[in-house]
Amino acid sequence: QSTMAHHVNRTAQLGSWVIAINGWYYRLDDGGYYFVGMDASPLTHLQRALWTTILWGIAGFGLIGVAGGLFLSNLILKWIETISRTARSIMQGDMSRRIPLRGTDDELDHLSESLNAMLDQNEYLIASLKQVSNDIAHDMRRPLARMRQNLERAIGAHGPSDTMHEQVECAIEDLDAALEIFSSLLKLAQLESGAWNNEMEPLDPARLLESVLEPYRSVIEDNGQRLETEIIPACPTVTGHPVLLRQAFSNLIENAVRHTPDQTTITATIMLSDKTITIEIADNGPGIPDEAMLRVFDRFVRLDTSRTHDGNGLGLTMVKAVVQLHRGTIVLSHNNPGVRCIVKLPIEL
Repeated sequence: QSTMAHHVNRTAQLGSWVIAINGWYYRLDDGGYYFVGMDASPLTHLQRALWTTILWGIAGFGLIGVAGGLFLSNLILKWIETISRTARSIMQGDMSRRIPLRGTDDELDHLSESLNAMLDQNEYLIASLKQVSNDIAHDMRRPLARMRQNLERAIGAHGPSDTMHEQVECAIEDLDAALEIFSSLLKLAQLESGAWNNEMEPLDPARLLESVLEPYRSVIEDNGQRLETEIIPACPTVTGHPVLLRQAFSNLIENAVRHTPDQTTITATIMLSDKTITIEIADNGPGIPDEAMLRVFDRFVRLDTSRTHDGNGLGLTMVKAVVQLHRGTIVLSHNNPGVRCIVKLPIEL
């Protein structure tokens, strides 16, 4: 007879061999025991192999998951960066830019097609609006010009003592202002369409700015203001339209002269920075309010609500269009006190 059986799972050493034993033993009534067992080494090896397989599987799937996540993340980030570059180009005035398709016909391509369709519609609406305004400006110039000629003939037909003489002259001045607005609108439309791209030439911005400043020196002196210049002697050339750039610089100088009181210091600076020429026109006058700093480049925006100064609110809009035509940037900032206008133009390489 024997008592209850007991399970045994141990290792034993036979000489230089170590074996695993798995079995049952029974204690006999006479104090001995009866053991039944088998070599458990294959089972142990199987367990070790199973755990090794599981661990390597977890590591392998983890690496595959990380690699797949990085690949998808890189793919989506590249697509987002492509959209970002397209959006920046459109914001800079290139309304023809579109998001390139990858040709995979997946969800990203479908979203790109939808965004491109939206951009097409926006470009069509903007082009239609510009065309309407251009047509109005073009068609209104002729009758206004004829009206001005008729008024001039009416003045010539009557003597200076005519009571209507002064009123006709005021009407002519109003017509001149209206004609100037329409001419500015047409020129602005030509700038935004890139009509002068074929007339660009290498030019020296320092010499160009000097030629613009020369006529204003006497005006600034008569106004009790002061002009300071800081222009680098050897200025790299830029590719540009000399007439348009001269007009843009003249507009910036004239704004500084007209909208600042006497004892104001106006500075004109040209500096060389990273692959760009920086032209800065600044003053220490009353400055511009924060809420108006971003909208001064919009059409027909005039900070002088009392209209005590001449102008049609298109001057800075024209300047921005000229700068963008030259692939440059223009920024207004506070000069504490006063205003600082910074124009950056790319250097011709």
